[in-house]
Parts: sequence; C-alpha cells; structure tokens
Amino acid sequence: MTAGERLLIAGGLVVDPVSGQAERKDLLIDQGQIAGIGTPGSLAADSATQHDASDRLIIPGLVNAHTHGHANLMKGVAEAWTLEASLTNGPWLASTRDPATIYLSTLLGAVDMLSKGCTACFDLVYEFPRPTKEGFAAAARAYADAGMRAVLAPMVADQSLFQSIPGLADALPPELAQSVGKFELASSERTIAAIETIIAARADLPETVTLAIAPTIPHHCSERFLRDCMEIADRHGLPIHMHIAESRLQAVVARQLYGRSAIRHLADIGLLRPRFTAAHSVWIDAADLDLLAEHGCSIAHIPASNFRLGSGTAHVRPMLERGINVALATDGANSSDSLSMLQAMRLASFGARTFAGSRDQWLRAPEIIRLATQGGAKLLGLDLCGRIAPGTHADLAMLDLGHVDFIPDTDPVNQLVTCADSASVTDVMVGGQFKVLNRKLVSVDTSGLRRGVKDAVTRLSATTREARALAARLEPHVVSFAEAMTRQPLAIERTIRPELA
Repeated sequence: MTAGERLLIAGGLVVDPVSGQAERKDLLIDQGQIAGIGTPGSLAADSATQHDASDRLIIPGLVNAHTHGHANLMKGVAEAWTLEASLTNGPWLASTRDPATIYLSTLLGAVDMLSKGCTACFDLVYEFPRPTKEGFAAAARAYADAGMRAVLAPMVADQSLFQSIPGLADALPPELAQSVGKFELASSERTIAAIETIIAARADLPETVTLAIAPTIPHHCSERFLRDCMEIADRHGLPIHMHIAESRLQAVVARQLYGRSAIRHLADIGLLRPRFTAAHSVWIDAADLDLLAEHGCSIAHIPASNFRLGSGTAHVRPMLERGINVALATDGANSSDSLSMLQAMRLASFGARTFAGSRDQWLRAPEIIRLATQGGAKLLGLDLCGRIAPGTHADLAMLDLGHVDFIPDTDPVNQLVTCADSASVTDVMVGGQFKVLNRKLVSVDTSGLRRGVKDAVTRLSATTREARALAARLEPHVVSFAEAMTRQPLAIERTIRPELA
C-alpha cells in the first residue's frame, strides 16, 4: 500500500498491552495512523483496501530500547567474553570504518530487527576514536531506508578502559602497558566538537530519526566531560543514555572512584532527569532505584546481553514497584547476537524467576509485553507508538496463529512470551506501510546484502588485524584483573557465587 491509502486489517486477534487481553478486532488505518478499532465487521471502511488478519495475532511493533548498530558485522564474534573482555576488544570492533561500511552494518541490524517484529530502536552509535558527522548520517540513512524509527546517540567517552579503572594499566606486563596508548580515545575537546557538528546537521536527518547523546559509562568519562555532555543535552533538548552498573566490576570501581555508587554520583552532578536512561542497571541497590524513581528516569533491561556476558541478572520487580519506566532491549550483536526482542521477552520472564521469594514477584506475560512495547516507546520519546489505539501510529507486528508456536492456542498472550520466535512473524508495518509482508522484507532490496557484508567483513579483518591481535594479548590480563577486583564485597548479589552455591 502507498502512504495515505486507507487499509482495513480485518479480524485479527489484537493484543492490548494495557489490559493484557487479546480480542478479535478490525483496525482501520488512514494516513499512517490507526483511525478506528471495532469488532469484526463494525467499521465503515468501504473505500479501504482489506487485509485478512483472521489467522494473525497483532501486537504493537516491538521497541528495542538499547542496541549498537556498529556491532552488527561482528555477530557471533564472542564465545566466552565477559563485559571487560568485550570492552578490551571495543576499539577494533568499531574502527577503520567508512560511511559505506557503517551504513551496511546498521542496515543489517535494521533488517534483523524488522524481520522479528521490531519497528523502533535506540541505537548508541560508536565510532573509534570519535564520532563523525558522515558516519552518523550513514547510520540514520540506513534506518530510514529500511523503514524503522530510531533514536540515534553518539556513544562517547574521553577515557579508555585502561585509563578508567584504577590499577589496571599498572597490572599489565611492561610491553603491553606501553601499547595501550593505541586504544586511547580522541581528546574530550575533539569529541565534544564532533558531537556539536552532528547536532548542527540534525535538520538533515530523516523524519523518523531523532537525536540523543550517550556518554558511555560513568567512569569512562571525566566529570568535566560529563558536564559538557549534560550542557549539550540541556541546550539542544536531547535525551541522555548511559551504561550503568552493568558488571560487578563497574559497581566496585564506582565506589573506589567516587566513594558512592555511580547513580549517586550522577545525581550529585545533576545528570539524572526524566529523559535519562540507565542501561543494564544490574548492580544497583534500593537507594539507587529510589534516586532513579525520584528523578523520573528510565531503565533499559537487557537480559540477553547480561546472561551472554555473565554480568548477572537485573532485578526488575523493585524497579516497577517504584514506578520506574522499564523498557526491554537486546544490546548489540556482539553481546546478544540475534537482536530478537521476542527472545528478550522470554529471557526477561525467566530471569525474573531466579530471585528468591514469592511467585507473586515474577514478571507476568502482560507486564513483559508492556516492557517490549509501551516501556520502549516511552523511553524513546515515541508518544504515539507502543500501543494500539485510535490516533496512534500504525506500527504493528503480526504473528501466524497457525504456526506451531501457537498450536494449541491455549493462551496466545502467554504464548507470545513463552513460545513465539521470529519464524512466526509474518507481517510488520511502520506508519501504516508494510515493511515485512508475508515473511518477506519489502521496504528495501536485500539481494546484495549478504555479499556486501561478506566483503565488508573481509576488509575489516585486514584493516583491524593489528588492533585485534593487541586486544587478544591484553584480554586475559584484563579479565584476570577484573576477576580479582570483583571479589571485593558488595551489599547486593546478582550472580550465583560459588561460595554461596
């Protein structure tokens, strides 16, 4: 269908994230929005094209609250990486990339997400050693071409892993300690100037792409750098998105550097606010949650990555009890690989059950669906997404009720969380236009995508060979240092420690 064409999606089983119920409905779509909802056959839609959805479960388009488009060319690269191992390899994962390669990597992720029912994402765009206007524009163009909505944030810092963790550089063998300078980031002044250049060109961004800023990890950013980022966000009205207490090491380092938690430190310098997102938030306590709730912040819950990197299990129930907006996310393909929001939903459900206590504290299917739709839409600032109601954007995903995942159709809402995978996704719509139709991506030509990705990976393998070899030499030393440092006691636990088993 073309933009502006009226469409009647007839007889689908429509999931309401608010009530957690699924009912047979007709959806009338006009000018990219849902113009009417009614029982089957009740809507006056004589001039509308009809799309039979009688064998479809219809949900709001899933919203991925935290990913990294630069990592899509590195799918499957990590077998046994911890977070600190991943950060050690970060410079070569995102270096020596021209805009064409950035476009291709981002497009690959958009195709991946769309095919699995995701219609919008928050992408923390990373270029080493600093962001560029050309690279950022390429990422934005990829999402627009694929037909996804996206919030893009330059992911920035002014201190490398080896500068940010007390004692790490000194613990390296002398020959390696001398080499880590190759992984240093651009100066804070050059990085801030690069961000300003990107913001100055925001009028050139596609209509479906908006801006944010992402100082990556608190201790990777000097206080001056954080204040500069905060000033930019205030001046330009940008959301701020940071990785917070993702690993146990990060919680320990914060207390060494600041004498308090990272959340308390950010609150003290004025960084917390309603458009602030704390991604991961695995190793935070009740006092941290109180601060996030007090300042109206959101949390991006990322179970696949937390499990994949062995970071621990974030405790979501106390977040929700405080009224914090929690959204679901996949992370980048280097740390969760599949970019599947359906998988993230299942892992969020299961992960909530690892904490001791009553089953009343578990996350139920309707709550999980809200995290993956409404929660993400709120985090991204997409007020007209994440739900199916008159006047909202017609961003929808349809799943095949004839697929084995829904046979028998005992409870489709529960089965959406516990059974469904990407094979059951048949159609995906953004702004009233099909991007996936009958399981085929129709928004962009992907016929040369596989060859292009293969050629790009071959080029990157050659241009990053030296940096990759250095990271491989550094990695065991970094991991060993992190393991020793994380033995320091904390008041909370988010992993099953051997002495407790």
